[in-house]
Amino acid sequence: MSPDEFAKAIETKAKEIQNYANTRYPSVAGNIALRFINGNFRAGGFQGQSFERWKKGTKKSGTTLVITGALRAANYYTTQPGQTTLKNDMPYARAHNEGFEGTVTIKAHTRHKHRGDLLKQKYTNKKGKTATRTIKLTISEKVKSHSRKMNIPKRQFMPTNANDSPVLNNAITRQVARDLETIFKQ
Repeated sequence: MSPDEFAKAIETKAKEIQNYANTRYPSVAGNIALRFINGNFRAGGFQGQSFERWKKGTKKSGTTLVITGALRAANYYTTQPGQTTLKNDMPYARAHNEGFEGTVTIKAHTRHKHRGDLLKQKYTNKKGKTATRTIKLTISEKVKSHSRKMNIPKRQFMPTNANDSPVLNNAITRQVARDLETIFKQ
């Protein structure tokens, strides 16, 4: 290989690496990060310097942080050249991820109470027969605006700048090393 061919091959590999760093790397890192976050939900804790299990909640249904799955499903990432940003737009995501202790103002609203006793009502159906249907009683009452003290314990599921995860960083580093190896073997 002549010096000119060698210089051209080095320049081609440099362009491939630049292209990888700007275009493919952000989506690779984002997908690994989303798998990491889902793994934290499955494990019920955060894999940081050490594994931190989440404190159990008081609700009976679902696991901690997962009742409907909306918080878990709202995780996504955005990419810029050479950079990935993890996001979750749920209004309560930051409070759960970082913990919250303070006073919250609750707006005035209407509360609907479903009473346990049911009302039986007789009616005539389409065939002309008398039938009975059950109606739930609902009572609506207005609630004034008020404040409430809240203490939500930290249940981190997503890495932050202040509390990064070496487990996630190692997974991304391993994948980048594999990708660069394939680039150099071509």
